Amino acid sequence: MLLYELGRHTEGLCFCLFDTPDRVQHMFWRFLEPGHPANRQARRQSMEHVIEEHYRRCDAIVGKAVACADDRTLVIVLSDHGFGSFQRGVHLNSWLYEHGFLALRNGLKPGPDVRDFFRDVDWDKTSAYALGLAGIYLNLAGREANGIVPPAESSAVQADLAERLARLVDPERGAAAVRSVVRRDQVYSGPYAHESPDLVVNFSGGYRVSWATALGGLPAGHFEDNVKKWSGDHIVDPSLVPGVLFMNRPFHGNRARLVDLAPTILTALGVPKNPEMEGVSLLS
Repeated sequence: MLLYELGRHTEGLCFCLFDTPDRVQHMFWRFLEPGHPANRQARRQSMEHVIEEHYRRCDAIVGKAVACADDRTLVIVLSDHGFGSFQRGVHLNSWLYEHGFLALRNGLKPGPDVRDFFRDVDWDKTSAYALGLAGIYLNLAGREANGIVPPAESSAVQADLAERLARLVDPERGAAAVRSVVRRDQVYSGPYAHESPDLVVNFSGGYRVSWATALGGLPAGHFEDNVKKWSGDHIVDPSLVPGVLFMNRPFHGNRARLVDLAPTILTALGVPKNPEMEGVSLLS
């Protein structure tokens, strides 16, 4: 499809997304690590080079695209994230329960009897909950239906949560599971920032939010081995999953951010960026 479009493209922007590298790494990362929990049943030696081989195929595609470009054409190759190992899952809601931030009804404790989607949570006694991938929300008064945390106390609750989570250690491995916890205003901006989590948990290498936590579940304990074929991920500290950015022109790569790509492309096309647009052009 890309080569077909390049064969008839004469001006403007041509964009093509290749999402297979993401899928391949999610599913084949475990073959890079003999000790990965997902390899306990069987580990096929022939799969060790699948990721590498796929990147070679992608490199060949990049070569064909560059060959189609003339001296007036800007070629950009970028990834939206990098990748890393996912060996251990962290049950954030179970951790919140153990530390008094989340309560359950009817005497329940984290385990198989607790239903997903917070159906057994006692919201009148819960101050924080985890949902989705790495996000923690306060049960804020005036925002959540049964919110109990006064807005004036939200900063103190967030600071307490962040400080405690930063000390979370995996007893089985003796390793810190969390590298940092950041507030919403340290990560997000814009008109929809208020819809983002109050806190974002940046996990250490090899760790990720557990499968159950993503659905509002509370399994027993704080950790579990990831034995699924989905053995690699990028839901960790961003500093551990840097992406790549290449151009066929000089550019300011030392300060590049994803939000800079749109202004960079507009600059190459001779179009000014919208005043509301974030980022700056990376071209010299």
